[in-house]
Order: sequence, then structure tokens, then C-alpha cells
Amino acid sequence: MRNLMSRRGLLGLVSGLSFGWLTPGVRTAAASGADAPASTFSTPIAVSVAAGVALSARSTSTTPDDHVAALHLAGTGGANNAALNVVSDNPAFSAAEITGHETGHGTLKISHLNPSPTDANADANAAAISVDLQAGSAGGTAAQGLFLKSTTGGTSGKIINYVDPTGLTIFALLPDGSLLLRPLATPPPGTSVGLKLCNVAGRLGLVDAGGGFTPLA
Repeated sequence: MRNLMSRRGLLGLVSGLSFGWLTPGVRTAAASGADAPASTFSTPIAVSVAAGVALSARSTSTTPDDHVAALHLAGTGGANNAALNVVSDNPAFSAAEITGHETGHGTLKISHLNPSPTDANADANAAAISVDLQAGSAGGTAAQGLFLKSTTGGTSGKIINYVDPTGLTIFALLPDGSLLLRPLATPPPGTSVGLKLCNVAGRLGLVDAGGGFTPLA
């Protein structure tokens, strides 16, 4: 028997299922009554198709927080448990494609929240975006960590822009290729990790490990 289903048939099946069945791992009340122990676990959805779109959903709601899809991993402590895991075996195109029409927001919004209620540095080794360039069986890779391009004529806006909570631009890569650095009143402290490139009172220079500032011009 072929494990295939048309999109209309699949959507009809999904719309007719109970909410508990659509949420894997969520306990549902037993059918014998409201006082029965909530010990029954729902069954996850598995869909396999040979062609066409496996899952499709469309919403016209404008009510706040009415997302087309919402995934919540409520468990904590899983070493590699993700709320969403996207895998593609197609080397000819991207694993995920996102298109937006925003005027004042990012097409993709990522918010990192410090999980500690008391330690402001508990997430010092975390990142809002993490890129891992893996060699695979080839033993090496030449992939780029971050690639920016405009296929329709370029942009007049900042390519990269970091703004502090007060709205002040700290660092920006401008569309002409120049760098914008916030002017500092005094040189920042040095670090053994390496040199710091900074703008001190309108002068571009380097700060060495000992905190000494050397103007470049």
C-alpha cells in the first residue's frame, strides 16, 4: 500500500483530529471522566509523501499571537532537544526558506533569553545565532560562515547594524563598504586575546594588550 495522501485529504484529517492528538507528549484525560488520571499520551503525527507538499497551513487572522504554527519544547535539560529540527538531503537548494514583507521588523526575529533568574553572566557562552561549518565525510569544507547578497540591485540601508538599548549605533557596516564605529571618550581596556580597533575621540586606532592606544593616522 502506498503511504500517500493528497493535501486536501491530509488537511481534512488534521482538522478532524482532537487537540490532544496533535500535541505529542501532552497528557490527555481518560475518556471515563474528568476525575480519571491523566496518564494517556498522544501519538505523534508521521506523514510520508513521494511528491507534492506534505503539510500546508494558511491563516488570515490578524489577532495578536495567532501564529500559523507554534511549537513549544517545554522540557528542560535535553542535551540536543530542539523545538524545531529541519533537515534537508537536497544539495541543490536551501534547507529552509523564509520570505517576509515587513516595514519595521526583521523577516526573521530571534530572541535569546538568559535562563538564569539571578546570574547575568550565566549565558556567557551562548549566542543568538550559532553557525557550525562541518566537514562531513569529505574531511573538510569551504562553506562560508555568513553570506550577504542583494539579487535585485543592492540596498541603501546598513548591511550590519548593532544598536544599544538607548538607540545609539555602536557598530555598522554601511552599504558603501565603510565601517561606522561609535566614538569613545577614552581608549577601552586592553585584552590578551588580541588587538582592538576603535574610534577614540574621532581618531581611529589600535589598543594593545596593555591598554595602550596607537592612532592609525
